[in-house]
Amino acid sequence: MPSFAPAPAPALTVKQLEALTFPKDATPGTYDMPVTALNPPDAGGTLRPPVTPVACQDVFEIIRGEAATVGVSQLINWKDDIFPGGTILAAYPPGGAKSVFRALQADLPLCRSVSGVDPGGNRFTNRIVVVPAPAVGDQAVRFQEVAKVTGGQLRYTEHTVVRSGETIVAFVMADVDRQTPFPPGLVAQQVQRLATAQHG
Repeated sequence: MPSFAPAPAPALTVKQLEALTFPKDATPGTYDMPVTALNPPDAGGTLRPPVTPVACQDVFEIIRGEAATVGVSQLINWKDDIFPGGTILAAYPPGGAKSVFRALQADLPLCRSVSGVDPGGNRFTNRIVVVPAPAVGDQAVRFQEVAKVTGGQLRYTEHTVVRSGETIVAFVMADVDRQTPFPPGLVAQQVQRLATAQHG
């Protein structure tokens, strides 16, 4: 894991982040959107199997919020799609989010393919394709993870990662044989809520 050294106090608390996730009764096209607090960096717990190269390991640790002081994840079920989406909202102490995002921007071009072992014990190697990022927040990147699945189909998992002040939010969407972005309106809405919570 990258040797980021967060200060004691994050920009936002877990409770504040939970309140800033998508409301289940007021987000069109969705249902059943549970929110879970991320384990703090010193909590230990089950570690995911590492991936290679190291640049990819760093990228995925950052987008999963593992470098953050506090964070929450939200699973998003879509009414018109069998594949769920999700977000991870991560808060950092002053200057922390900018430093972590700088590392993300440096590592992403070095992560052209990612290899590892999935939860079922199967080895995989997936392509990483950087695509244009949305014009939201203070900084943003977006990339596709492309995997071969049963029957020769391709699964596209899109990651959109945005820094807003001292928070970083990662959006994920998956589909088979087509690229389906996280709804742009919801991306903008989530980023704006984070900005408003920090700056008023």
